[in-house]
Amino acid sequence: MFTAAESTNSKSNDNRSSNSTEAENVPIHLAEGLCAVYKPLDWTSQDVVACIRGMLERDARERGAKLAKRRTRKSKRKVSVGHGGTLDPLATGVLVIGIGKGTKDLQKYLTGAKRYRAGVELGFETNTLDMEGNRTKEMDFDHVTEEQIINAIPDFTGKIMQKPPIFSAIRKNGKRLYEQAREGKTVDDIEIEAREVEVYNLEYLPTDENGKGLPCFGLDVECGGGTYIRSLCRDLGENLGTCATMTSLIRTQQGHFTMDHIVPKEDWTPENIYAAVERCNEMLAIFDGDGLDVSVENDSDEGESKNSNS
Repeated sequence: MFTAAESTNSKSNDNRSSNSTEAENVPIHLAEGLCAVYKPLDWTSQDVVACIRGMLERDARERGAKLAKRRTRKSKRKVSVGHGGTLDPLATGVLVIGIGKGTKDLQKYLTGAKRYRAGVELGFETNTLDMEGNRTKEMDFDHVTEEQIINAIPDFTGKIMQKPPIFSAIRKNGKRLYEQAREGKTVDDIEIEAREVEVYNLEYLPTDENGKGLPCFGLDVECGGGTYIRSLCRDLGENLGTCATMTSLIRTQQGHFTMDHIVPKEDWTPENIYAAVERCNEMLAIFDGDGLDVSVENDSDEGESKNSNS
């Protein structure tokens, strides 16, 4: 026979057990799959992941879901968020995010062409080949005309040999190039081998992202994996008898995802993110139903340049 105290403790334990079971039955994610967001300027790709993960964790807890106290790789009850291709802080545009089980499908659906819109300025070059670095070279550019640039475009279309930037995540002698560059080594100190890449389409744009004309202009690039847009700008400048630096970069397409699919930063809410996942699930189901090839392709993004792999 239970005493009153024992009966009270028993009921308390039953209530805790019931509450714990109810919390475990609350779904951690309201939708799982992929979606595309717009990566803001000056954000790393991991910044975006951390922001969305934190937002979805708060949402899960507010709904009563039970989450692991510490997030580890082995944790089962956690909000899972990942991205499918690094963009540098100075780059913006399409960043594909995986939610829940979608983190395992990122590479499956991100094969094929990528598309970028780059700003270019003639007359100077930096050690990073973009506006983040220090100027290392200046050359005259007054002789360059629009016609010359347009005529040079075919030289950079199709399968071409390209030397990656020294500020890139490629390994050389057991270390990433950007690590060696930060130690003070230059392109003269490291023999960086050229690699074959493929540019499917390259279009000259008369102005850059700010509407400036020569010595500024733009490039619309559709390319395969491993293509560095910064290197493309550098090589085009050399071809024109001067030097050039990439001043901006917007990724406008990654796999099946385009700017039409993105969720802008001001609309990042749990409701909008989950709604975007559901829309993208429907889109990808159509591609799967059509029997399109979604086999995994190992490639390197333009964005995997000055940062470690995320």
